[in-house]
Amino acid sequence: MTRLGWIQRDNSLALQGHILYSRALQVLRKALLSEHEIYEDKIFAAGYVLSIYELFESTTPSIAGWNSHISGLGNLVLQRGIARHRSTLGQATLEEFRTSSMIQCIQFRKSSFLGTSEWLTQPWDGADKDVYQRLFDKGFALAALLEEMDHVSLTSFDTSIQTRSKYLRRCSNVDSELEAWYQELLLESPTPLYWTADSTFTGASSSGSHLKEALEPQKLPPFSFPTLRLGCIMANFWGLKLILSNNIALVCGAILSTGNHARDHSSHTQPTLGLKSTAQRLLAQHGTPHRLELATNIMRSMPYCLNDNMGLLGAQKSLFALRVALFSLRRHPGEELKWCQATYQEFDNRKGLRYAREIAKLDGKYSAARWDSLPMGVSPQHGVEALVEGL
Repeated sequence: MTRLGWIQRDNSLALQGHILYSRALQVLRKALLSEHEIYEDKIFAAGYVLSIYELFESTTPSIAGWNSHISGLGNLVLQRGIARHRSTLGQATLEEFRTSSMIQCIQFRKSSFLGTSEWLTQPWDGADKDVYQRLFDKGFALAALLEEMDHVSLTSFDTSIQTRSKYLRRCSNVDSELEAWYQELLLESPTPLYWTADSTFTGASSSGSHLKEALEPQKLPPFSFPTLRLGCIMANFWGLKLILSNNIALVCGAILSTGNHARDHSSHTQPTLGLKSTAQRLLAQHGTPHRLELATNIMRSMPYCLNDNMGLLGAQKSLFALRVALFSLRRHPGEELKWCQATYQEFDNRKGLRYAREIAKLDGKYSAARWDSLPMGVSPQHGVEALVEGL
């Protein structure tokens, strides 16, 4: 109802939708205070649906409300326990929630209980987890690794060369795991994962004038995919690879700069010739051209994912990858950055996501992905009170 109100420019209809959302939120909060209803699958599913509403129909130009919902749902999942996510509805909702939770974990560079061995395996009770869910496993592992790297301050002069070497090796291992995942996807897919589309496909018609103007100077045709799900998964894969490449380049730079400062001259702080060679090789592999290629791949996926025929689902599933591309391209201003910013205008103008324009601003309040730039919305308390506050 709220969305229809926005599409038809009917403020009265949109207001009715907001009122229904408020009522649904009150009912959910009441259920969360019940020692019986709190564990029902329908309550978990309802909470997730309301988080989607907050993502698309937020009354403020930010994603603070969405972050609050996802944090509250994480507390709910933990309190429900593993066994309650083995039912058809419980498992399906958990799989959808894992996507949002992974995005939040990477956004704040924080680990999650969903990345522990128990939560990676036991909800499926021995059944095969599909290849898409296995990508989110890699995302949780990456978020935990980013948190550790922040704690040891890899770029600090006081960080030992052994520590830098350790995290370079771990980053490289995660990168190899992502490549292995991609090969699995290739083997499982009965069709090509993607292909270049004709320049008239979505870029000039369905995606609006802003994206058309940004696409033309590139002379790069957009990508097409067999399904929207695969298109969004590939965009997220490139997003995870881009985050990892940025961090690998950062660690390599720190290793290669060791010895350039007076305090680094002792022998135990110097990288070995082998480590220097590895760092130089990985820095070349994950250098600016590679990162620009990943960001551009994400951008070439957007005409398909944001096609009007995809509704809001394409926008929901591709926002993470687009945001990663934006932050990376800001370091290398050029046509690609204009392309990305134009796509963000599509989120605002054609999809009605008002916070997208704020994110796209270079000086926007919510333009940074640091943990302290977006409010979590949930206190670190435990129990039902934290669940209610989060939702």
